[in-house]
Amino acid sequence: HPPFDITTLLLLGAPRTGDALPSCSNTLSSQTSNVVNSNKLSMRLLRTAALAVTLLSAINTNNVFVDASHVVSGTDARLPMSLSTVITDLEAEGASYVTTAAFLTSRSVRQSESAKLVRSLFGISGAGGHDDEVQYGTTTAFGKKLADSPEAEADESDGGSGVAIACPTCSSPKLGASTSEVTSTVVACGGTVVYVADMVDLGRGEGLFDYFGPALERMLAIRAMASNTEEEEGTTLKPRPSTLIVVFKGLTDKLEIAAARKTWESAASRMLNAIIQPANGASRATKLEDVFDRIEYLSAAEVDVDMQLCPAGGRVSAPDSPASRDPSEVAQSVSDVVNSGLVEDLGPMFEMAAKVPVKQACPRLTNPVDLAAARLLGPLASKALAECLNTVSSETGEDGSTLVPEFGALCDAAIRRALNSLDEVAAGSRFKKSPIAKRIRADLVENLYSEMGDVYEKQVASLREAAFASFRGKLNKLRISPNLPNEMRDAAETSVKEFASAVKKLRVPRATSNGSWMTNSDQISSLRGRFAEHNAERLKAARASGQFKPVPRKGVTVGMHWLLPKPFGNDYRQEPHMTHTADDLVYAPVDGITDVSGNEIRSGDWRRGVVPAPSGGEMMYLK
Repeated sequence: HPPFDITTLLLLGAPRTGDALPSCSNTLSSQTSNVVNSNKLSMRLLRTAALAVTLLSAINTNNVFVDASHVVSGTDARLPMSLSTVITDLEAEGASYVTTAAFLTSRSVRQSESAKLVRSLFGISGAGGHDDEVQYGTTTAFGKKLADSPEAEADESDGGSGVAIACPTCSSPKLGASTSEVTSTVVACGGTVVYVADMVDLGRGEGLFDYFGPALERMLAIRAMASNTEEEEGTTLKPRPSTLIVVFKGLTDKLEIAAARKTWESAASRMLNAIIQPANGASRATKLEDVFDRIEYLSAAEVDVDMQLCPAGGRVSAPDSPASRDPSEVAQSVSDVVNSGLVEDLGPMFEMAAKVPVKQACPRLTNPVDLAAARLLGPLASKALAECLNTVSSETGEDGSTLVPEFGALCDAAIRRALNSLDEVAAGSRFKKSPIAKRIRADLVENLYSEMGDVYEKQVASLREAAFASFRGKLNKLRISPNLPNEMRDAAETSVKEFASAVKKLRVPRATSNGSWMTNSDQISSLRGRFAEHNAERLKAARASGQFKPVPRKGVTVGMHWLLPKPFGNDYRQEPHMTHTADDLVYAPVDGITDVSGNEIRSGDWRRGVVPAPSGGEMMYLK
């Protein structure tokens, strides 16, 4: 930007009261009344005005766009989830396209220096209404609305572009962001990184790739997974174009930047050769150009770096920039990273809804033993898991639906063999106290039971269908009779008992404590309900067709003796005065006892000798 405005240009050569012209102050101050000098002054003013017009026409239109850019919001939430908040704010501001990038530094860049670089590199002057929300070390992400490009100004439906910058703290391994947060953030940003390299780290070759190396390792793994998915399922999972902007702190001279670039590229090649890269047949990345679509090397005095994030080299605010994506698409990328389990220790609520295990936080690699355990035991655990799955799938089939009666014993033997193969190497004294070795074994146990749990569900489904088919076969052998409901109920109970005995053999010991397997009682209860519903439907169909008629209910019989003239008491029509007179019905048993006193009735002893239905000859009516 020019350090002067139009007013300064127009008044550059004009004298003020008490002031003199800069170039000829002595002459004009001594000859102010001379006409010739007045003519020279007029010519100077004309030349100054012409110079002003020329300079104004030479100002780059991009500077106008940059001046109109402003910070929309900042957040201190955890990365990479905080990017979703910033993207939502940019969309609310009217941005039709969003570009994401991660701001990383080497180890020796101090936090105060990083704070200054964030503001200078991304053009945060402090004059904006939300500029105070960007505080490096506290703010984890911020959004900046870019000025409209000429293409966007011509299109009324285009709301312009915005950038969402994630800035995890990389200066302190204890107080700063974890490696998991940085790697997941870089993946969520599509691989676009603004990296500040300190010359101290560059000179000694340490502290450069503490965070950047694991981030590249994860990026290559994600791209390999996307490539495999595209080949197997036929989907078009293409990684987003990425840009790497390297800023050398403290360097402004072009020759110094060129020398630092050679040192940086050499160190980056050694780092790429040391990290773990996917072995899926693709060529191994040996230089940064194999990872990023565009790489730029800038000095620390550069401003408005966010305008140079386009992988194609154009203006990032242009709608056709490869880095500009729809806000919903960028937000979905952040969500996919979180759901894929790349972020550690998200809390119990997320763990319950997560699709993959994310319970434990990854221990930090603090000593060479942990590094050796990760490099040696990691591939062994993956191999043991693959061998276990192959052993089980050879019996159950590729889809796991082939019923194996002794599935529980098969899985138990396969799991034990997988764990023993890992323990043979990890049981040595060098890995005995390593938290990485313990974590790898715990992850292997969890993955084994999780994978076996999926096959177990298919085995139980196959057994359930076989039990239902057997139950229907039992029903087909029944004859339609009044006792058909009871016989169908007995057939259902028999089938449930057979299923309960068979499902116990499908379960792997210690499965409940190592996974979310359904219990046997839940499986049995579910099948019993299915049998009951099937019986009810079959009985309804049999009744509707008229084939089944239930046993009629027995009626209530009342017997009266002809020698008993008044079985229900006195008849008021014959003897109205005897309506309320109590009569006595006396039971005369075989043993000759004809009288039963009131006390005997109350004690109840006489009931032992009374038959349920006494004959008429044993009943006497006394008036």
